[in-house]
Amino acid sequence: MDKVLVTGATGLLGQHLVRRGLERGHSVRVLVRDHRQRELLPADVELFVGDIRNAGEVHRAAVGCRAVFHACCTHVYNLPARDVWAVNVEGTRHVCDAVARANCERLVFTSTISTFTSTSRPVEAAALPALPARKRNTVTKQAAEQLVLARVQNGLPAVVVNPSFFIGPFDYRPSPFRLWVPYAVIGRVRFVPAGGFNVLGAGDVAAEHFWAMENGQPGERYPAVGTNISLHDFVSIVNRATGRLHSPREIPPALLKLLARGRVFDAYVAEMLSRLNVVDVAPRAPASLQPLEQVIETTVRWFAKHSPLTRSWALMRYVWDNYA
Repeated sequence: MDKVLVTGATGLLGQHLVRRGLERGHSVRVLVRDHRQRELLPADVELFVGDIRNAGEVHRAAVGCRAVFHACCTHVYNLPARDVWAVNVEGTRHVCDAVARANCERLVFTSTISTFTSTSRPVEAAALPALPARKRNTVTKQAAEQLVLARVQNGLPAVVVNPSFFIGPFDYRPSPFRLWVPYAVIGRVRFVPAGGFNVLGAGDVAAEHFWAMENGQPGERYPAVGTNISLHDFVSIVNRATGRLHSPREIPPALLKLLARGRVFDAYVAEMLSRLNVVDVAPRAPASLQPLEQVIETTVRWFAKHSPLTRSWALMRYVWDNYA
């Protein structure tokens, strides 16, 4: 039985990679920071406690694995810039080193669709503190992707998957854009920004990762994309899935920018939320995607049944701790 390692296993994509791997008959090892995270994972995974920032621990986790899925990154946007770089870039360097040293057959690196469509140059660590908090995530993922692709030139058997925005069940630590769901479970969402984005199910993103593991060519990038949809229409479906038939009103971009005064919710985020972030990239992997409305309904049901963030105080505390 082939063994695969999943980093970022307790995140949304990691959860679906773990479950997809088990369904396909793989032995799954996960790299987690704390043994108490076992309660978030299926019982039949192999737990390896370590830190992505520790090269030796990452190497030991990779030993004996046929493939490594590197889905670990941080979306805690109020972290110091050096910590974001340490996880997203240096952590990726450690994974590349571990894959090479352990003679793994494949590294599947999770990037983002924004790096696939970006024409900007990667930044260095020293430039990170001057950037808006949300943008640090994008540019560090871009730097990490460039690092992986450079290592392919030296023989690293790596492929890159570039997913757009995704949602799904098992989302224990949702990023800000995925907080629409617990908000709606608590009470209908009445106002939304005027923008939009491309979205698909986390299970479909995981399926594309396994396709890339088996069929991808080293050094190639594979976009995982879904439906282009406005935030108005997306949140309307979310509201409907909670049993509340309510169409939210759009917040004018000028007003949203005026309200943007936080360390994370700043002018950069206000502008991003107000624009239609349409993805016009064709997927390269054959895929039969779940209908978006079905994905949203499944996600809402999971949050309503399993997530503590559907309690107002818990949600406010989560937002304060991670994004304020």
